[in-house]
Amino acid sequence: MSVDNLSRMGTAKVTLLVDEAGHRVIEKCPVSDVEFSFYQHAARHLTQVGISTPKVLFADPNTRKLRLEFIPHQVSQDEVGRDEVLSILSGLHGYRPDSSWVYHPHTWSETALEKSLMLLALPSRAAKQLRCFQQASDVLFSGQCLISGDSNAGNWGKRDRGDFVLFDWERFGTGSPAIDLAPLIKGMGSKQKFIEFAERYTCISRHYNPNDLAKEIAIVKAWIVTEVVLLLNERQKSDFQFYLSWYRENLPAWLNDTLKML
Repeated sequence: MSVDNLSRMGTAKVTLLVDEAGHRVIEKCPVSDVEFSFYQHAARHLTQVGISTPKVLFADPNTRKLRLEFIPHQVSQDEVGRDEVLSILSGLHGYRPDSSWVYHPHTWSETALEKSLMLLALPSRAAKQLRCFQQASDVLFSGQCLISGDSNAGNWGKRDRGDFVLFDWERFGTGSPAIDLAPLIKGMGSKQKFIEFAERYTCISRHYNPNDLAKEIAIVKAWIVTEVVLLLNERQKSDFQFYLSWYRENLPAWLNDTLKML
């Protein structure tokens, strides 16, 4: 017994099933090499240091099918902005990467930027400003701390006992903590919000400069625009036009206000 595909941005089909014992489980297939490897190798190590991920109930390396624990309770955008989630992510960012694990290669290339600008059709001033963010983005990818790579509220859930669980690890990789912090801020955010988040995070994880981190969060917010537009277009998602319209309306003013952080 199953319900409709739950996947929004990914390529794998995600289905909620009821197994032979009457328990709800998640089946995901075919998962990326990054995510399959994550659940086979990294997940158990991270669980030991307080980073909860769904339990693996079944894994088939030939079809890259995973059957995972169902996490019953959704998490709101407001909840992911709380210190409990920042503490979990701090634990992930502080865990030493293992060279044998498989990572998603995070980049913001000029080619990707220009493709997204063609689709966005922004005013020339806004397009020039978005290029400035791309030119400052190397700092996001040069770091070697572990990141989820996709920490938005839709990828968090809660077990019945209330503990937060992070799932959807197809973008697991290394880079700046800002890559995981930016999605916790609703919408495009603001300079004030970036500074506030960076200061709260650096109170928990003291290895980072809050001013540098706030700047990196702003760059991530700009990078996500390119990522979202290209993924939605490439995968022919139904909400592509909605996002295009939203960005066209909101991005120029945001770029103008936020550029001074670079």
